[in-house]
Amino acid sequence: MTQKEYDWLKRLERDVDKHWDELTQWEQRFTESLLERFRRWGIKTKISPKEWARITEISDKAIL
Repeated sequence: MTQKEYDWLKRLERDVDKHWDELTQWEQRFTESLLERFRRWGIKTKISPKEWARITEISDKAIL
């Protein structure tokens, strides 16, 4: 993970609660699962290209 990706996820983590109700249940579960891994592993978190695509879509839709 690059520093830019790390900073982006920190911003997502900070702002996601403000828009939580705008997400579907699936998007909520996906986002929470990814952020739990991120909180545990930080910059060492492994995120696949498909996961990046999905979390970016979720973020663009409702969060950032």
